[in-house]
Amino acid sequence: SLHDALPISVLRVLARYRVPATFFNIGVNVAARPGLARKEVRAGYAMGNHTWNHPNMVLLSTSQQAAEMGRMSTELRRAAGVLPCVFRPPYGDYDSVTLRLAHQRRMGVWLWSVDTQDWMARGSGSAYWVKRIIRLAEQEGGALRHPVVLMHNQPVGNPATVAALPVIIRFFRAHGYRFVKL
Repeated sequence: SLHDALPISVLRVLARYRVPATFFNIGVNVAARPGLARKEVRAGYAMGNHTWNHPNMVLLSTSQQAAEMGRMSTELRRAAGVLPCVFRPPYGDYDSVTLRLAHQRRMGVWLWSVDTQDWMARGSGSAYWVKRIIRLAEQEGGALRHPVVLMHNQPVGNPATVAALPVIIRFFRAHGYRFVKL
């Protein structure tokens, strides 16, 4: 289906350029497309937890935060046979409870330093969005020693991300950066 084609395109670009990546999946998406999570694991990518359904963690009780992390991790283990090693809180919002719960589950907590805002394209593959994503990655990331570039792999598809990704990879390689898993 069309919904499965785009994420595989992201995986193909990463494989073609031999770029390691970390996937921070949302549990509801893993449940809807377990085969994609299995492909990410088989390809050797690091697997992260991005909660079950993307709430703002600081608005939740301790038990609700724990449930968000736990349900996603359980789904990933069911679908792909692994547990996530890292956690990224939705919107970058977290508190001491979030950190404690993630560490109790043996997950490091990571944010990003470069936001390509690629999710804003909402499925468009227009030249405007492709150029905007590339510009944000190059301007923000090129100024940093160890950038963590945030890109999205939404179920709705994001052709602009797929088109921009090879250009971004070539830019960082040309500037002496190495790609690593978190």
